[in-house]
Amino acid sequence: VLLDGIGQLASADVVRLGRQMASALSAAHRKNVIHRDLKPDNLMLVADPDIPGGERVKILDFGIAKLAEGLSGAASVTDSNLVMGTPAYMAPEQCKGAKLVTDRSDVYSLGVIFYQMLAGRPPFIADAAGALLIMQVTETVPPLAQFAQDAHPALSNLIAAMLAKEPTVRPAMETVQAE
Repeated sequence: VLLDGIGQLASADVVRLGRQMASALSAAHRKNVIHRDLKPDNLMLVADPDIPGGERVKILDFGIAKLAEGLSGAASVTDSNLVMGTPAYMAPEQCKGAKLVTDRSDVYSLGVIFYQMLAGRPPFIADAAGALLIMQVTETVPPLAQFAQDAHPALSNLIAAMLAKEPTVRPAMETVQAE
């Protein structure tokens, strides 16, 4: 079952599934791999009776993943300034071009997914991809409490940090996993 279309989840479910996603992405980041296209369509829930909740998240489609020279929060060099990804889930720096993508871009995308899991919708909605790109770069993320009043405050705070416009302010994926 794909994670896309599951609607709103309770904070406990977001934490359980989110920890799995962050763990997998932390492992990728330790190998200097940045996914660059995290979105619900690239997440699959599979049965796994050996873990709490009985299901495991698998991250799919590393097709536009990138090997980074280092994951210190500094942008790595690429040969292109192309915009690659899915606009509703792209970090502001990714919206500006591929050469600006870092591991913190994946943190932002995962923050959008967490937001959507709790709110039942991503932070920004528009009819055109260009409008979404502009919103990601320029607009303030609507407070999660506006759409998910029951979200646990600590989780809401973590998501707000993950959705910071400035990549160096976002937590590392290992921090997301721990929190």
